[in-house]
Amino acid sequence: MDPIRVGIIGVGNVLNQYLDKIGVHPDVEIVALADVNAEAVAKRAAEYSVPKALTPDELLADPAVELVLNLTPPNLHAPVTLQAISAGKHVLSEKPFATSLEEAQQILDAARAAGVKVGSAPTTFLGSGMQTSRKLIDDGWIGRPVAVFGSFANRGYEHWHPNIDPFYSPGAGPMLDIGPYLVTNLVNFLGPAKRVSASAPRSSETRPRPTADGGYDGVIDIKTPTHVTGSIDFESGATATVIVSWDVWNHNLPHLEIYGTSGSIAAPNPDHFSGAPILRRGEPRDLALDMTPPGGGDWRETAITHRDDAYRGIGLAEFGHAIRNGLEPRTGGAFAYHVLEVLLAFEKSSELGRHIEIESTCERPRPLPSVGPHEPYRFD
Repeated sequence: MDPIRVGIIGVGNVLNQYLDKIGVHPDVEIVALADVNAEAVAKRAAEYSVPKALTPDELLADPAVELVLNLTPPNLHAPVTLQAISAGKHVLSEKPFATSLEEAQQILDAARAAGVKVGSAPTTFLGSGMQTSRKLIDDGWIGRPVAVFGSFANRGYEHWHPNIDPFYSPGAGPMLDIGPYLVTNLVNFLGPAKRVSASAPRSSETRPRPTADGGYDGVIDIKTPTHVTGSIDFESGATATVIVSWDVWNHNLPHLEIYGTSGSIAAPNPDHFSGAPILRRGEPRDLALDMTPPGGGDWRETAITHRDDAYRGIGLAEFGHAIRNGLEPRTGGAFAYHVLEVLLAFEKSSELGRHIEIESTCERPRPLPSVGPHEPYRFD
């Protein structure tokens, strides 16, 4: 097919994760970059040999751009996506899809009226590590999935991120920043969710603001929960326990493990695109009074079933394939809305002190066809 012509709005911290390996996706052509910072966008366009360095308005008016990749800060995701839809562009947004369900519904309604496709990252579920894990589940290696444990926990981003305040503002926090990697992959593995129960405290009202020389100057106002823990019940009958935190120095928790009636899978880091799952089938010794200790027994690294150099550009390639073939992207609007509703339900559950029923649903994303290391990516 003709390459999908992509214009990117926002040239900040995440741009390189899309463009460093974009060459492995020949069906994606980056035709323009845009940002409100003219100096930054000119520098990034030169760095990646992108022909046009534009303002956001110029990019949206450019007829060469078919698909907009929205890499703006989270609070701007919905406004910029709506602007792009108004300009007749398809839009793939960085996560989260929006910061409220009201914004997300506006996006879906506008896209439907304009006849364009919308969707949201994260697209790590399209990478080899998660697709191999999905295939192990679908092929019955652990029997019927009954439970999952997922975690992301660290001390926050202020010691390395150049623009930290938005991360501690309403509509952000660990659930909307790192939670999408867990929830997106959980829906990929288990299908749609039906209810959430959670607790979401803040450990403090402020944090010291680090300086480049290793000291501190002033404080960061904390306006969002910084430690979120809870459970998700899925329509399939499985349940997941989830922890996301910026209050933890270190831990021994797995990123993502899936437990079935016949065994377990330790999936790779769901923030990454590669890595091999580790499979553990049930063993007789597990049934003894002194059962096999955690981590014990015959865990085996599996061979990956998909090419493993995708990086974030795979989301653009899959989206472009869907546009060209009249399909709904695997990262499409209904899927993105459902994931966002689950994410927002954690804080809502904590505030109201009860289960939150998930009103939306979505199709479980279609698995990607297996391809070898030197074969083209396939999205049929």
